[in-house]
Amino acid sequence: MKKTYKTWGLISLAVLMLAGCSKPSATEQGSAAATGSMTGTAGSQLTVGITNPPLMFNPIDSDGSGSSGAVFIYRYFFDSLVKTVGPLDFKMALAESFTTEDNQTYKIAIRNNANWTDGKPVTAQDVEFTINLIVNPKTITTQRSAIFALDGLNEKGMLPAGQDKISSIKVIDDKHLELKTSKPVDPNLLYERLSDLLIVPKHVLESADPATLNQNPFWRNPNVTSGPYKFVKYENKSYVELAANENYYRGAPKIAKVFVKIMPASNMVAQLQSGELDMNAAQGSGNIPASEWKTVKTFANLRTEEQQTRRYNSIEINMERFPDKKVRQALAYAIDRQMIVDQLMPGAGELQDGPYSNSHPYHDKNVKSYGFDPEKAKQMLKEAGFDMNKSIELIVPTGDKTREMAGNIIQQNFQAIGLKVKQVNFDFPTTVSRLVKGDFDLTLSSFGSLMDPDGPATVYRSTAALNDMRYKSKTVDDLFNRGMNETDKDKRFQIYKELQNTIQEDVPLITVYSEYNLIAISKSVEGKGGVTDGMHYSVNEWYRK
Repeated sequence: MKKTYKTWGLISLAVLMLAGCSKPSATEQGSAAATGSMTGTAGSQLTVGITNPPLMFNPIDSDGSGSSGAVFIYRYFFDSLVKTVGPLDFKMALAESFTTEDNQTYKIAIRNNANWTDGKPVTAQDVEFTINLIVNPKTITTQRSAIFALDGLNEKGMLPAGQDKISSIKVIDDKHLELKTSKPVDPNLLYERLSDLLIVPKHVLESADPATLNQNPFWRNPNVTSGPYKFVKYENKSYVELAANENYYRGAPKIAKVFVKIMPASNMVAQLQSGELDMNAAQGSGNIPASEWKTVKTFANLRTEEQQTRRYNSIEINMERFPDKKVRQALAYAIDRQMIVDQLMPGAGELQDGPYSNSHPYHDKNVKSYGFDPEKAKQMLKEAGFDMNKSIELIVPTGDKTREMAGNIIQQNFQAIGLKVKQVNFDFPTTVSRLVKGDFDLTLSSFGSLMDPDGPATVYRSTAALNDMRYKSKTVDDLFNRGMNETDKDKRFQIYKELQNTIQEDVPLITVYSEYNLIAISKSVEGKGGVTDGMHYSVNEWYRK
């Protein structure tokens, strides 16, 4: 039977939401006068707060762009073929239709009225070009997991040697193409992955060398885009200004300007109360400190909401520096995770065990867990012959108050069992850079998971772009392969149950806690707001009351 998908199911890797604003503060007004920004007529703009400053806006490489803050922002102006709007619920974006008869060959029609902001049409060739960039072995990218199921790729999700173009994409004409997977797959797996694949303009970037793509100046001034908003400027580590794309194919936005302000999480509370912010970007990009959540809920000008998420905080372990599994397990037993949750996020967080968050349908409730047992940790380190005089560096990124305080507790827990652990703090882009280069011992960071259980493959596969830990397990790689090729839900659950317990046994990272998505949005703004899925899809429909 032919399957046609116009609304579907998937969940986005990133937690996404949007913005609101009101009158700038006196300081901002002075800055606006000097820069020509942060101004506008009453009710014509929105302002959102984030904590992680972007480095650039390259959707091919989220790490190089500065990760979550950049991802949150570039989803305003780059569109995907489809967009998530809720759990197992998604809608067409650049694609007008997406059909399959056999779960292996997929026919895609691009909207006739979808254009780039320079007036040129968004085409099937743009889709093909974007995917070819990602599969090119010379390209630095975090997106290979999005196209891993396509036919014609090697085990690393790249083109085989001697090839310069993927064979499983067939362009029919400017607005039609076909994709073919290596084997029949659960359609939701493909759709969900493609929801994170943002299409870039071929006519702007086709002359770029894939080997130096990340250095292209376009990513710092992306002036040809397809989304509801257009990039205007980035005042480094201060704010990003966006303007409505009046020719957006789904309808011009009702709000003329969006300002995304970058600040420490602790500053968000005061600016939400004063009206300088209309909302925070919430989980992943700008959550309100859990310790201040009860206060925020009392502000009369805001509506608030809290949600379980599929994002969690963990300690990444450089396995080249800590190759002994017993040592990594000892580190896990040394951490008083329950105290972190109880003290730092009462009523606004929970313990996390394994690569699937507690709210994920594939989470094994009986997955191997590491309780707080400092004596056992000391004994295991002794049995492993670990050098207790070794200096260990714990990197804790700045910008998230709860995470910074969690880092303090973790450092104290490690010191309490005799480890010489020094905490160092870097901004988020610097932290990401250190992770990518493998220049770290331990790092407190966060990950998110898709609805499809293959989601953690972006972190735990031996070849995964986000596998900063340098974790290599043939067993885990084989389980991911089996899970991707299995369409029976019950059989898939058993595969991923084995997978998550294998990962927990190996401890390439220590999962610590999951903080709830804490959403605050001005009552003067009408829109879906800081929810787990779907904000960027409907942002063109937002308005001020």
